[in-house]
Amino acid sequence: MNGGEGERRLSAAEARFAYTHALMRGSGRLTTSFTVRGTFAPERVERAVRRWLGRLPLLSLRIDGADGGLCFRQGAPLGRGDEAAGERLWRLRAAPGPAGTTLFRLTVHPAICDGYSVGRLVRPLLDALFDTPGPDAADRAAEALPPDTDDLTYEGGGGCGCGPCGAGAAVPYRDGRRHARGDGRTPGAVAAGPTTPGAVAAGPTTPGAVTLALTPYESRRLREWCGAGRVTVGGFLTTVVADALARETGRPEVTVVTAMSLRRRYAERTLIAEPGCVLGLVRARLSAGAAGDPLDRARADAAVLCSAARAWRPERRAHTGIRHAVEREARARGPEVRVVDAGSVDTALGPHAARVTGLCTVAARGAGGGPGGSLYLSSFKGALTVALASRGLGEGWAARAGRELSEAALLRPAFAPL
Repeated sequence: MNGGEGERRLSAAEARFAYTHALMRGSGRLTTSFTVRGTFAPERVERAVRRWLGRLPLLSLRIDGADGGLCFRQGAPLGRGDEAAGERLWRLRAAPGPAGTTLFRLTVHPAICDGYSVGRLVRPLLDALFDTPGPDAADRAAEALPPDTDDLTYEGGGGCGCGPCGAGAAVPYRDGRRHARGDGRTPGAVAAGPTTPGAVAAGPTTPGAVTLALTPYESRRLREWCGAGRVTVGGFLTTVVADALARETGRPEVTVVTAMSLRRRYAERTLIAEPGCVLGLVRARLSAGAAGDPLDRARADAAVLCSAARAWRPERRAHTGIRHAVEREARARGPEVRVVDAGSVDTALGPHAARVTGLCTVAARGAGGGPGGSLYLSSFKGALTVALASRGLGEGWAARAGRELSEAALLRPAFAPL
């Protein structure tokens, strides 16, 4: 902790998300809806939430200004709050769901949770709800909050996963500071679940969002088809959305911002807790909207994004510089797509996976900046879910783009199997 006990400055990554969220009115906020088998009395849910807070010190934080920057302070109340600076950074709602289930809706500030760690917040809530043994507040009193990643040693990534470039392990990056090595754990990822298999539906979490839920068979078929075409599913669907955005805006280029988990990219990786914001944003401009084979263009796009990801390095700027950069982004007018390919949530939910009947996360785009959208991909029990939220494009674009995603994901005539 820097500062007093229970206080820490935000890392550069956390500060970027906090300023973006504030200046673009909600951008980056994650809302996860999940249904759980069974119905629960309000008293039981409230008791579970109190235990959940005791098990996750991160949820007691608030964000305040300090010395020209931002800092985390502990002590946010359990009572009703909002995501504004100085107040609670999460919100949870529970309501009866269909057919004897309970629907939970968890909204989290992007400075304390990224797309790769949502499942790591949901599991301890389910542990508390079902009385699964675990550490409570008394056991966590002396536990430090996640470290400031600005103080850690960035080493660069592992092997490339884009598909077409064929690159192996990344060249290690050192910033010249002393560091201790540690073994990392596979990061918990986030998740998805069924709504209407193989169909686009109105999003349950964010106004104007749409979700596409594939069956396990449809998901496997898409993965195999993309694998044969030497591109990832996320890379292929990113090109589909970028093309739709280019046609809508009449622009030949679209900026794609890829969210990249950094949990295994620091030498001191064992210090990084699973929940939290440990994320890099990789930006690249892609030619979009052109005719031609979609797989060929997806491979070309993936190679550009891969090159940008391998060249990425952590920001080393004061909070004032980060805020000014976010202000410039808020004034930008070019079309932009932000992509999170979060992987599978099954392992994050652990023994509770069988109790969860559906899970979907949507990343809010907020207001400000150019027209664009956020594409959030995740899988649960082998089924892929795609959530698309838009900004500045009118009410109909997300639905139209969602239909194009559906055509592509289901490999309909324009995307015939190889």
